[in-house]
Amino acid sequence: MKQNIDPMAGTMTLESAYDSHQKWKEQLHGAVKAQETIDTSIIARDDCCDLGQWLYADGQRLHWGKPEFQSLLMHHKEFHLLAGAVAEVINQKQYELAEAYLSNDTQLAHSSDEVGAAIRRLEATVHG
Repeated sequence: MKQNIDPMAGTMTLESAYDSHQKWKEQLHGAVKAQETIDTSIIARDDCCDLGQWLYADGQRLHWGKPEFQSLLMHHKEFHLLAGAVAEVINQKQYELAEAYLSNDTQLAHSSDEVGAAIRRLEATVHG
C-alpha cells in the first residue's frame, strides 16, 4: 500500500519552503537598495532558514536515504555559501558588484533554481 507522506512534514510545505527561500534573495536585493549591511554569519549558514531547519530535523529523519534529499541538502548548502559571499560584497559597500551577482544569469540565480528543482524532485519521489 502506498503511503502519502508530506515531504515537508511537521513545519514546511513545498510552497512555503520555496517561498521562504526566495526571501533570502529579496533580503540581499533590499540590502543593496538600502545600502545596509547583512549578518553574514546567518545568511551563509544552511541551518538558519526555515528550509535548513527542516532539512536537519524532520527532513533528515524522514528522507535521509533518498538521493533526492541528498541533492536538496547539497544545493541548499551551496546556495547559502553563495548568498553569504554576496552579503560580504554588500558589506564591503560594493553595491554595483552585488547587483551584478544578484542578476538573473549568475551562479547564485542558478543555485536558487537548483534548490527549487531539488524541492520538486523530492516531493515527486515522496508522492510518486
